[in-house]
Amino acid sequence: MRIIVLGGGPGGHAAAFEAARLGAEVVLVERERLGGTCLNWGCIPTKTILRSAHIVNDTRRAAEFGLETPVARVDVERLRERKKGVVDELVGQVEGTAKRLKVRVVYGEGRLVSPREVEVALADGSGAERVSGDAVILATGSKTFRLPNIDHDLPGVWTSDDAVSLGSIPDEILIIGGGVIGLEFACAYAAFGSAVTVVELMEQVLPGNDRRVVKATQSSLEEMGVRFHLGDAVESVEQHGDRVRARLRSGEVLEADVVMSAPGRMPNSAGFGYPEAGIEMDRAAVKVDEHFRTNVPGVYAIGDLIGGMMLAHVAEEEGTVAARNAVAELHTVGAAPKLESVRYDCIPACVYTFPEIAVVGSTRDSAKERGIDAVQAVAKFAANGKALGEGEADGFVQLVAEKGSGRIVGCQIVGPHAVEIIHEVAVAMRHGVDVRHLAETVHAHPTVSEVVKFAALDAAGKCGC
Repeated sequence: MRIIVLGGGPGGHAAAFEAARLGAEVVLVERERLGGTCLNWGCIPTKTILRSAHIVNDTRRAAEFGLETPVARVDVERLRERKKGVVDELVGQVEGTAKRLKVRVVYGEGRLVSPREVEVALADGSGAERVSGDAVILATGSKTFRLPNIDHDLPGVWTSDDAVSLGSIPDEILIIGGGVIGLEFACAYAAFGSAVTVVELMEQVLPGNDRRVVKATQSSLEEMGVRFHLGDAVESVEQHGDRVRARLRSGEVLEADVVMSAPGRMPNSAGFGYPEAGIEMDRAAVKVDEHFRTNVPGVYAIGDLIGGMMLAHVAEEEGTVAARNAVAELHTVGAAPKLESVRYDCIPACVYTFPEIAVVGSTRDSAKERGIDAVQAVAKFAANGKALGEGEADGFVQLVAEKGSGRIVGCQIVGPHAVEIIHEVAVAMRHGVDVRHLAETVHAHPTVSEVVKFAALDAAGKCGC
């Protein structure tokens, strides 16, 4: 049993490793480095940069904690070296796992040439190799979306890849896009001393998120000095010497040292032979069923390539499940195989702004749109001893539960360690723990997690459970 995985990002290597653990002979094709965008250009390097930004912010606030210390200054070269060291360490660990599990890694540009065959233009320039298997898992991820009205070849125009490369810290930076990518970089560069302006096409930052979350986040960033132009768009960008001039749809003209284009990402499907192989597409995304099967038997697709929740941990779960399904179908003869799917309703999504944001499931409004009689309970970090002691008392935990049953249908957290404590709620949702049982669980004191308990207590009272 041989399985080919095209793409070595979080979803691709998770699929390859799971298939290998299940006894398959696995070939993993990767264009550049294992780890994909997340490890090399996205999640890991940005969080490494944001950690340094946190330290700068903390030294600015030292007097609040009874301390005297100068504000930390950014050493760009050393920060870049540290980021590279973290990335290289993790890439090495992924490579080591591939070796331990006997996954053969082929480096080069892969292209599906038939439902069971991938042609690889080898990265070392030695030619091409064709690899064949009994099943193929497509995991080519996503790429930066480039706005068609902006010349990205201008020296003063960046993408997120340029921003994470840390070539310099601009005095002024204009960020196009108030989504997750734009706001995380807004926090980092504002902390490093840049004057930051964010232009967002929609009437709010973080489009699609709960209004309380959006209001708290925008307010916090404005306190850091970030300026917002909402309901507007950059129509053109021109280079004028060392400066960049952006003309907005509203007619306003803004100048900066750098314009960073961060409108989001799109599935990386072009040039990999998917339409030619007869695989059904939905715009740029590959279409799959709930078991990650494409319309072509034996070919599966996962991760950013299929759209949906374009998150690394989602891709990992999809890759693991797709590998299990591929092995199950190859092993089963005669009877229908038992296939798995992914429960997206209890997968958290996190934003690493200052303060952090973490959400899972539905908001009250979206729950009501689905016909759920939902209540909402809010507990604030301002009443939490640990949050106050750490000087991080802004924010809240907002629990959404079904009236009567107390079933948790969603949670939104803005505040300290939000991206860590959200998992308590995710576990509760995944295994049917209602708000009453969550409230009855003793939480250690003092911890920021106590805010979850108090929100659950309030929700239990409102649910009548």
